[in-house]
This record gives sequence, C-alpha cells and structure tokens, in this order.
Amino acid sequence: MFKHMALVGCVSFSSMAMAAELQPVDEDFLAQVEHFGISQANWDTGEHASVTFPNAYKFTRHYVVDPGSAVAPEEWKDETGSLDFTKLTGLDADGEHTLDTLLKYRLKNHSMVVLKGDRLLHQHFWNGMTPESTHLDMSVTKSFTATLAGIAAAEGKLDMSNPVEAYLPEFKGTAFEGVSVQDVADMNSGLDIKTPPFLSWDPKFTQSQEWNGPNDSGLNGIQDYLLTIDSQKYAPGTHYQYQDPNTEILGLIVEKATGERLADYLEAKIWSKLGAEGPAYFQADAAGNTVASGGLNMRTRDLAKMGRVFLNEGQNHLGEQLVPQAFLEALWQGNDRVRAAWSVGKEAALAPDGWYKDQIRVLNIKGHKIIVFVGIHGQTLVMEPATDTVIAMNGGYPQTETERMNTLLFVEIVPAILEAVAPL
Repeated sequence: MFKHMALVGCVSFSSMAMAAELQPVDEDFLAQVEHFGISQANWDTGEHASVTFPNAYKFTRHYVVDPGSAVAPEEWKDETGSLDFTKLTGLDADGEHTLDTLLKYRLKNHSMVVLKGDRLLHQHFWNGMTPESTHLDMSVTKSFTATLAGIAAAEGKLDMSNPVEAYLPEFKGTAFEGVSVQDVADMNSGLDIKTPPFLSWDPKFTQSQEWNGPNDSGLNGIQDYLLTIDSQKYAPGTHYQYQDPNTEILGLIVEKATGERLADYLEAKIWSKLGAEGPAYFQADAAGNTVASGGLNMRTRDLAKMGRVFLNEGQNHLGEQLVPQAFLEALWQGNDRVRAAWSVGKEAALAPDGWYKDQIRVLNIKGHKIIVFVGIHGQTLVMEPATDTVIAMNGGYPQTETERMNTLLFVEIVPAILEAVAPL
C-alpha cells in the first residue's frame, strides 16, 4: 500500500538543471578511518564525534552547495581578544570554572565564533579544526529548512495554513492528513512515534536515510518511512513535541511547492547570497532526498553569517533581503498557539517563557531574550537582538541531549558570554 502511495504526487526534477551536485559516499575516507574502528555503522556515536563530526558528510551521499563566485570580502572588524574565556566563569555540578574549561573539557566544544554587529570579538577552533573546517550542524539544519519554507511562502509558492496533503496527496490516510504545514513547522503535529531513550527519532527513520549505511529495513528513502506514521498522540496544534519527521515532511513540501530540490533552493536563496566562505554539504538518502532535519555541514564562520542575517532584519551584507521580514517578525513575536504548546512540552522546564516556531526556539533565560538554532551534541547558533550578538558553535558532546548539557550551554555559558559582550 505505502509503496504504491509513494509514487503518487512525487516531484520530478529530471527536467531541471541541478545546481547542487550529488556526491557518493567517500570510500577513500571510509578506508582511512577503518583502521581506528570507525565505520558507516558507528560514525555518529559519541566516542567518534571528535573526528567524525567535522567529516560527517563523507559517510553518506551528499549534495555540494556552492557559495558561488561572488564570495563577499570579510566585513568583520577583527577585535579578537575582546573576550577572555580564561576569566569568564560559569557553574558545573562541581562548582565554578572558567568558560575555557567548561567549553573545552566539559561541553567538548570544537569551535566558536562570537560577533557583535560586524565586530569579530572572539573565535576559536579546537580539536584540530581551522576556520576552513566544516562541521555537522545536526538539527540546526531544521532552522534552515523552515527558513526556506518561509521564503517559499513569501514568494507566494507555499501557504503555511494548507494541510500537508494539499502538497503531498500521497500522505492522505497517514497521521499527517489534516495537519497544517504551519503545525508541522512548529512541531505541533501531534504525531505518536515511539523513540528509545536519548533519541528523538525512531531508528527506522535513520535506516530509511541510510545514515549509517545500507541496511535490510526495506525502506528506500525517507518518504518510505514517513508514510508508515499512522497515528496521533495529540490533536494538532496543542502540544510541542520535538520530532524529526516533521522537518522531513516540511522539506518535501518545500520541494513540491517550489519545484526545486531542497539543496538547490538553499543554494539559490541563501548560500549563494550569504557571503559564505566555502561550500556547505547537505547529506542525502539513497533516493536523493536531503536529510532536511539534520544533514547540513558548514564552516562555523558561515553559520555565524546566517546569524548576522537574522539580526540584520533578514538582509545580507549587501542589503539584499534573504529572510522575509514577516517571517522574522512572526518568529520573534510568537503567538498564543505556540506558547500554549510549548508550556506542555519538556523544554518548558528550562525556559518557561519561551516558544518554538518555524523550527526555531525563542528563549528567555537570565534576562536574555534569544533566538536559537539548536542541534544535538552541542551545535548552536544564538542571536540576541538587544546586544546585536551572534554566538555560533559546534561540538561533540558525547550524548545526544541531556539536562546537564542544556544547563551548561544555555544557563551558564551563553548568558556569561552575552553579559560580557553587552558593555563592549
């Protein structure tokens, strides 16, 4: 039944000139890491994060998202040294420590860039990384996918109030039928998905994407898996549940609405205009679908540039509108629906006065109202409009998500940096 349904309403891209080039698994790299016990099957475990996360795209098929030929000259004023992480402090379970210690040894941070306006106040690249190194951004990818949906909506190609089946008729009869695109984007679809401890996804989800290599699941691409989700736990729009399939559905909808692959749309609408210093790599499944919920790899400095766009009313360094202002205003203001849904979710314990909208968190912590892109293992983009500050970071925390990691990052480290930046 599902195999037949998957053929209905599928987008054909065969007549389009591909912009982002699909590449195979890097077999030479697999042979190189095999000596150290690393394989496609285990590359994403915490044990291997220090070496695999900066090279994640090599383990799967991936699109190369080109920055274009007009890469912007560096506009940041170099004021590195303005922040001394050996003097700033925060708490861990055993007491007070410098941010240098908390980041490097406790949070297993790999890189960080701190901007205030167009001033580069701090950057570090640890763990063998350099400014040219890319890093897997995990669920930070979700925020990019939803931003592309916002762009498609502003172009009149996508109506976020429409139900999923208006764009993907093959999902009639599944748990997504009748759910609005906006509720999918806000993680309020109400899906009933069983997940193991420390995971926010069903293992069959990653099998369908061949995230850990070929397998015998019988699922050929993410759509095969999504079509098996047939029940809801809550009425749509009532409960915030962080579930990757929502983002994958959103990515498919953007593709159907625009007639472009997600990687191509990212390249055309954001990456070629961002002033990116290098390509991004967008991991993909066996059917060529991008991993819309967690497959982007990029330089930390380029992630920081996306933060500058968000704080610059959606405009890039040339004054071009990349992110629609209406999208940003709706995100920043929130609404009663997303606030109520957030209040009954588990993350409300960390930030009661917050919300999740369009795959992006708005948090109020220690007097700081921040916009946050978040990925597991320590991938984070923080934007504070009040101080015009961007903090972009990548890491390899050994567990996917824990109370200690979230407390270290959002209650101790980020506020300490923002407080130090404020008077500068």
